[in-house]
Amino acid sequence: MKKIDFELFGPGQYLYFDIGRLIQVENITKKGAGEIIKNQDLNLGTMTVLFSVGLRHHGLKPPQWYADKMQELLDQGHEVTEFMEPLVKALAGSGILGKAAYYTVFPEEATEEVKKEIKNKRKNG
Repeated sequence: MKKIDFELFGPGQYLYFDIGRLIQVENITKKGAGEIIKNQDLNLGTMTVLFSVGLRHHGLKPPQWYADKMQELLDQGHEVTEFMEPLVKALAGSGILGKAAYYTVFPEEATEEVKKEIKNKRKNG
């Protein structure tokens, strides 16, 4: 599980997902993390749920709070990608999407051994 710095909603904040949090996301959205990423289904509703769950250690806030905060930030000139990219990193950082996805998002952490393992796995199906 990897913690991703995310300070758009407050200083010192970080975002992460573990199995318990991913189960909460599934229960609310009726979609798994893999499905969200694979289908590129990171719409605004899903993003607000992910923030509500992934940042809950900084205080419990409902998805609507995040929707309002996102609107405020967009009005100030921020872009939607500033919200999406950290969420994708946090989902991949949970490990739930597998090694290949993890090291695609965090290539600087891949050792030569890991690179070979991923390459062989792709080659063999």
